[in-house]
Amino acid sequence: MNKTEMLKLFVLIERIYPPFRIKNEIVNYYFNYCQQFDYEMALSCIIGHIRKSPYPPSLSHIASRCSLHSLSAEISDSRNWEKEYVLANHVS
Repeated sequence: MNKTEMLKLFVLIERIYPPFRIKNEIVNYYFNYCQQFDYEMALSCIIGHIRKSPYPPSLSHIASRCSLHSLSAEISDSRNWEKEYVLANHVS
């Protein structure tokens, strides 16, 4: 995720949770950490959090959700590869 995308997420959180305030220090501090996140995945995690909680999400919450989503996607990909491999060996 780039800095503009991260700011969009912070603005969304700030609009939904008025006590949450964006400060330059926060943006600069968290940018290095957030670069590894996929924007769409982080947005989806934040929207899911907004639906469930009256409190703003922590970065660790978003990170754990993004990690779980990416891990489940990797497992799904490896299972698809395994199925293709097994089918290919049975066809030959």
